[in-house]
Amino acid sequence: MPKAGVISDYLHALAAALSFDRSLARCVCQEVEDHLCEALAADPARDRLEAERRAIANFGDPHLIAAQFAVVSLARQTRRVGAAVVVVLVAVFATMKARIAWYAATQWAMRDDLKAAGEIVGLIDRYSFWLAIILGVAGLAYISSRRIPPVFDPGYRRQLRRSFLLCGGATASLAVSVICDGVLTTLKLFGTELGAASLLPVFSMAIEIACAGVLVFQIRGITRRATSTAVLLKT
Repeated sequence: MPKAGVISDYLHALAAALSFDRSLARCVCQEVEDHLCEALAADPARDRLEAERRAIANFGDPHLIAAQFAVVSLARQTRRVGAAVVVVLVAVFATMKARIAWYAATQWAMRDDLKAAGEIVGLIDRYSFWLAIILGVAGLAYISSRRIPPVFDPGYRRQLRRSFLLCGGATASLAVSVICDGVLTTLKLFGTELGAASLLPVFSMAIEIACAGVLVFQIRGITRRATSTAVLLKT
């Protein structure tokens, strides 16, 4: 970046407007700096300060520039979150199947006095997981079909809220399913000595918990990004 001058101040203002996303701020500022430097080099004026002011005036308000980039970045990240929901659901499903196959291979059965509770928890688990799949696929399909707008208008805000609700619902349903899996695993292992045979069920549960945690982190991050973008547009 230029060490001093109007362009330097302009880039600092742009970086401050995008401070909620440092990676985006670095990329945008670098791209804007390149364009401004090109405009400055093509300006025949001898007064550098006046040339910088003219280049900035032609480029536009830094907050408006930041808002345009923020909207595009928000839309792309929202689609990535939708895809992440589906990928995580597939990973959890594979983990569940692996654990069930392990129980069958080792002939690991639940105690008779715990089977009634296990059936109830298993029913909740099954419906919660399939609800998560339905909501996750619907969320990805919905946000992928939306056009990325040039501005963060009320219509797009409503679209984002719908996609957040779908992805958030899928994450909440998955969390219920993971909790049920944990309860079922505990019931399976209850009263048995923990050994090498119990490593796979425990490890698979750790994977499911980690997957659910990733989704919670992703949903939280995209919600904060949307809030920051909305605040940016009001400045």
